[in-house]
Amino acid sequence: MESLVQFGWLIPIYCAAGALISLPWALTQWKGQRAVVFTGIALTALALVHSGLMLPAVLAGKGGTFELPWLNLGSVNIEASFLINPLTAGTLALVSFVSLLVQFYSVGYMDSEHRLARYYGLINFFTMAMLGLVLSDNLLVMYGFWELMGLSSYLLVGFWWSKPEATAAAKKAFITTRVGDFLLLVGIILLYTSAGTLDISQLGEWAHTATVAAPLATIIVLLLFAGPVGKSAQFPLHVWLPDAMEGPTPASALIHAATMVAAGVFMVVRLMPVFELSSTAMLVVAYTGAITALGAALIATSQNDIKRVLAYSTISQLGYMFMALGVGNTEAAMFHLFTHAFFKAMLFLGAGSVIHSAHTQDMREMGGLMSRMPITALTYGVGVLALAGVFPFAGFWSKDAILHALEHAGLYPVFVMGLLTAGLTAFYMGRQFILVFLGAPTAKSRSAHESTWTMILPLLALVVPAAAAGYLGNTWFLHEPMDMTLLVSSSLVVAVGLTVAVAVYSLHLAPKGLVEALEPVRTALENRLYIDDLYAQLFGRGLEGIAIVIAWVDRNVVDGIVNLVSAAILLGGEGLKYLETGKAQFYLLVVFAAVIALGVMVGVR
Repeated sequence: MESLVQFGWLIPIYCAAGALISLPWALTQWKGQRAVVFTGIALTALALVHSGLMLPAVLAGKGGTFELPWLNLGSVNIEASFLINPLTAGTLALVSFVSLLVQFYSVGYMDSEHRLARYYGLINFFTMAMLGLVLSDNLLVMYGFWELMGLSSYLLVGFWWSKPEATAAAKKAFITTRVGDFLLLVGIILLYTSAGTLDISQLGEWAHTATVAAPLATIIVLLLFAGPVGKSAQFPLHVWLPDAMEGPTPASALIHAATMVAAGVFMVVRLMPVFELSSTAMLVVAYTGAITALGAALIATSQNDIKRVLAYSTISQLGYMFMALGVGNTEAAMFHLFTHAFFKAMLFLGAGSVIHSAHTQDMREMGGLMSRMPITALTYGVGVLALAGVFPFAGFWSKDAILHALEHAGLYPVFVMGLLTAGLTAFYMGRQFILVFLGAPTAKSRSAHESTWTMILPLLALVVPAAAAGYLGNTWFLHEPMDMTLLVSSSLVVAVGLTVAVAVYSLHLAPKGLVEALEPVRTALENRLYIDDLYAQLFGRGLEGIAIVIAWVDRNVVDGIVNLVSAAILLGGEGLKYLETGKAQFYLLVVFAAVIALGVMVGVR
């Protein structure tokens, strides 16, 4: 097993090989794309086997660091270093596992797609980027993989580029995350000038003894935090993730469960000693997570697209993780990241199963699917209970660990926002399950049927961790004592949320007057609190107006000056050409007149 640890750096290379092998078929549309598909799946399985087999040895303390010479510019010497410790080894296994299930699921979901090699190449490339980021022990190397993930997500979100919505969503995701990434790069540069190193392990040691001025430390940490705000879709850079649903559903499952959005949380965990240099910045992290979690949960209550509800749910759950990070509890944050990966992957794949069968994403066009898709309904129900935080499913343990951390830190406003978010989560997930699987069937759901075994098997594989990963993780790793008061209060809030969902959408007991009074609120939530519209006006129309002004200045001022100079030269040339007669006596006359003029000028002086 120790030899597997020594060659742990090969894990992302397996997936990189899968991406490279698919490239000729992706570019040329050669026949035999199915062979490329199964080659990519086999290489991802190899990455999972490698990471899984080395995990016990790493947990036993046999990790290591691997360094490669990279940049040597005089006094600047940066090595590409990679670290394998329990955190990175566990995350490698998680990413490989989810990616393998997504690729296996895609065999059925993408069966009619003629660009399979391109799709699987991008999935493998995406997985490679996340695996490389997890292994990175150098901030600049991590940033490189960070950007490769941004490229991968852009290509996957816009995979069906013939759809205008898909291309618009891809551009929105790319541009929005670039805002955070640019600020992150500035933060990395400032951190390097202060610490003199980009090695993450050394940065942790430096942070314990560093004497950085409080304002500078706050600026550095907030700049570093801007990257995760973009990648992990936190307010105010959260707007790209719901639109990213235009990509293939399995790719959405990978983005939401184990790759791009999880990268921001993972980066903050690795840099936690640096973040703790500024208590002000830590409060910003906690409150950003709380505002994002509560706001996204509110918006999710009124969305009608099955994938968009799950997208806002992801934003909300990531907010939970940042709440924990804001009080310095990396264990609770990573615990929730792991449990969330299992049940959110299952929910997205379940949503894909429904969409593939019912041929719609609008929940209002669904209903009664439990009798037609019983396995999908069962697994989806487990995911709903896990996400809602119902005891004893996985989400309960990790969510309560975060609430316990907030309570222990005395950050009660954030704790209350987290508790309210738990109730809203139970409500909108209960609403979704009722609209999709219960009630009377619609015209589209009557023709629905259970999905193929290649799509069902990954759902069944995720049921066990979605149900049991919370208890096992708490018992084996977190060792969090159960707080009965918190258990009762959080369970009561969740029960209220589920009860309201049943009363409103199953029993139809909502008072008509209350529904009419809340209509403006519902409209605002359906329109995402008009945040996207504000950005469109402020940045889209605003930048368009600035561009119009710049274009006018370019055409009339810059071009005018250039045209004026050229006109002056042209006129000068036209005037001077009449002095060129070719007669010597005329030239002598001009010289004589010039001498007289010079003489007069000298005499007058």
